[in-house]
Amino acid sequence: MEESKAKRGELEWHTLSGDDALRHLESSESGLTHEEAKRRLSTYGPNRLPEKKKKSAFTRFASQFKELMILVLVVAVLISAFALKEYLDAGVIMAIVLLNAILGFVQQSRAERAMEELKKLSAPEAKVLREGKKVIIKAEELVPGDILIIETGDRISADCLLLETANLKVDESSLTGESEPVEKDSRKTSKKDVPLGDRVNMVFSGTTAQYGRGRGVVVSTGRSKEIGKIAEMLGEEKETTTPLQLELRDVGKRIVYICLATVLIVFVVGVIRGFRVSDMFLFAVSLAVAAIPEGLPAVVTITLARGTRVMARENAIIRNLPAVETLGCANFICSDKTGTLTMNKMQVTDILLGDGRRILVDKFEKVGKELPRTFELMNMVSALCNDVLLGEDGKYTGEATELALVESASIFGNEKPELEKQYPRVAEVPFDSERKMMTTIHKSKEGYLVLSKGGLEQILDASSRIFLADSEKELSGENKKLLVSGTTGLASQALRTIAVAYKKIDSLPHKMDPETVEKELVFLGVYAMKDPPRPEAEKALQACRKAKIEVAMITGDHRATADAVARELGIREPGMKLMEGYELERMSVEELMPIVERIKVYARVSPKHKVKIVEALKKKGHVVAMTGDGVNDAPALQRSDIGVSMGVTGTDVSREASDMVLADDNFATIVSAVREGRAIFSNLKKFIYFLISCNISEVLVMFISIISGFPLPLFPAQILWINLITDGLPALALGVEPAEEDVMERPPRKKGENILSLQKQRRLLWQGLFITAGALASFVLSRYILGYSWSGKELDICRTILFSTMVFAQIFHSFNMRSETKSIFSSPLRNMWLLCSFFCSIALQFLVVYVPFMQKAFRTIPLGINDWILVILCSIIPVLAIDRLKILGQKLASRKA
Repeated sequence: MEESKAKRGELEWHTLSGDDALRHLESSESGLTHEEAKRRLSTYGPNRLPEKKKKSAFTRFASQFKELMILVLVVAVLISAFALKEYLDAGVIMAIVLLNAILGFVQQSRAERAMEELKKLSAPEAKVLREGKKVIIKAEELVPGDILIIETGDRISADCLLLETANLKVDESSLTGESEPVEKDSRKTSKKDVPLGDRVNMVFSGTTAQYGRGRGVVVSTGRSKEIGKIAEMLGEEKETTTPLQLELRDVGKRIVYICLATVLIVFVVGVIRGFRVSDMFLFAVSLAVAAIPEGLPAVVTITLARGTRVMARENAIIRNLPAVETLGCANFICSDKTGTLTMNKMQVTDILLGDGRRILVDKFEKVGKELPRTFELMNMVSALCNDVLLGEDGKYTGEATELALVESASIFGNEKPELEKQYPRVAEVPFDSERKMMTTIHKSKEGYLVLSKGGLEQILDASSRIFLADSEKELSGENKKLLVSGTTGLASQALRTIAVAYKKIDSLPHKMDPETVEKELVFLGVYAMKDPPRPEAEKALQACRKAKIEVAMITGDHRATADAVARELGIREPGMKLMEGYELERMSVEELMPIVERIKVYARVSPKHKVKIVEALKKKGHVVAMTGDGVNDAPALQRSDIGVSMGVTGTDVSREASDMVLADDNFATIVSAVREGRAIFSNLKKFIYFLISCNISEVLVMFISIISGFPLPLFPAQILWINLITDGLPALALGVEPAEEDVMERPPRKKGENILSLQKQRRLLWQGLFITAGALASFVLSRYILGYSWSGKELDICRTILFSTMVFAQIFHSFNMRSETKSIFSSPLRNMWLLCSFFCSIALQFLVVYVPFMQKAFRTIPLGINDWILVILCSIIPVLAIDRLKILGQKLASRKA
């Protein structure tokens, strides 16, 4: 066994026969002995996924304080509290720091939860043969060499090579993405490099036996299973950073460096001019706290959190806050077919009658024509010749093809329960994969009805007559040729075809076997069915194209099926390619990169292929969103920039590995999520620009005053108040600005595009200079126009005027930042939150100026009417100038375009 064990990891089990596998595993058809099973359990370990070593809660929480901006804010908290005694400001900053730390702490546990959910996919119990007897054991006790007994409905607990099958069909959609159950055959072997979905002599852990029964020898357990390999791929994933996180990290660093350099200059110049070192130190620290936009992380968090609430109402549940923005800048969506673009259920679309007429089910239903007799008989066969069961919840359960036939019959008024009462089943010849037919016999008033369904060739061979023009005729060669031609045409459209026939008999056959029952049938017609596209998917794809977002369909289905669906939805346009899994297997990521943008359909792919596709697209500079619902999608969901899983049909694994879950499994929900993501990022830029331009004005007022020989224009507490007012309500209100009308007409933002490009920096600098000019003008004019001196109490009046001018100018300026192209006067009532923040901020400033205890805290003096006129003029004029220059710049840009 030790030698076999060494070889076992190198074996391609699907290429072996059952006898060869048993020999390699040193097992037998009667199973292992209890002692041998126990020994192997200690050798191979439990049949579960190994736990990844977890970081301690303290380590994960502490790791949230690595960012430079966060570290500076922590220092600012200490200085504000212990040096400046500004406990309120220190508390606000600390609250912001803790909020972001807690958010990161919660999000870091996602990978661990994904591993835990993977384990739940293993069935808790399994039926095995031990010493020739059937026993039920815990699934985690399965070992290589065990003989697993598989019955309809069983969740398969380990990878097995099949030894025996009886009409066994397995649902592998969660592992391979293939929508139809896979028919298994223990007598066949597979070639070495065939994908999972084509290994008909194997079953895999995490899949479900949907029909029939079988026995198999366990070949892989724990991490060695295919599902274990997926878990390993998940475990190997490294933490990735979203475009938004990269941008904010870069912006934060630049702001910190610029502000600290400027504050250092102010401090040095102040000391040179003769101000006390202790005073200048407190002043410099206050200026640094004001200059660094500590409100930025909080506003980003609140804006993204609000976005998640809005998107949740649209059935898009965000699990990772930065993903809101990332989806907004995604320019390539890799979408799973089954259950995402399609309904994930078979549906009859066409019916081919014996005379060659082709009926489109939906159109025929709408017209409401009288049903031909042939059609009525076909519906009776489709409703009765199946093993579909009606549950207590009123829903049918069973094999996908049979469910489609029952549903089709129901559309035309042939309800299965009613027909079963009228024609009770008395005998059957079960479906067999060799003869590809199923037959049931039902009691009728005149005798018995024999109802058969199966492949066209098999049903034609079993038929001697055909139902034409409401009567039975001899089945001629011309009839057969016509039917074969029509069915081939349906199959070429990737439609699955099922032929049906019947006959009347007076008494039950003496022998219930295919040779006796399935002969001299009356051919009725052919059903054609498919897993149809979601009705809303086509519209959603059109919206993606309009928004300059490319879509590629990735599926485990066969080439013809994938191509038909892609063409129907308009995904595969002229000139675009289709690639299969075996081609991807031979290519490296580097070899795939030159052609990956022209491939719009991928068929017969495995989990590793999906990851390879995502990596190739990312290396080409795309922001990739991956949608999917199966276990097979989890690694690619995690590797992509944003993973989008399905909430209804999706597995727990895919949901835990994703950033966003579609609660309604609706591809169209992605479009609304993209719109909201783009609107949110636009708002993020608005308040970032607002905070930076305001902070520039604060720093420049102090810098120019010190350099020019003016008295200190503001006290430290006043600087912090300005900072608190502007970083608070107006910034938050800009974060909830309604989306602009053309947000989905713009191309996605480039991944490498900087928020603070050189052009943006110049714009923010001149905006800050205008506000600075207005503030300094109020300080100078208060002396030369209003007649105040720059000493004693009158200097405090001048400072209060400049203080109020700064506050008012920045509040007015928030309206300017609502749009980079439109005037301050366009739709002023559109954002009611901004209006509320305007009046609240004005009221707070009046409290600071007129309430006695606040006057003492901020060293303000009550202002008169003339003082307020100067404040209003010096705060509004710069804002109007900025607005006019913005409109002029937009007109010039339009002319150049």
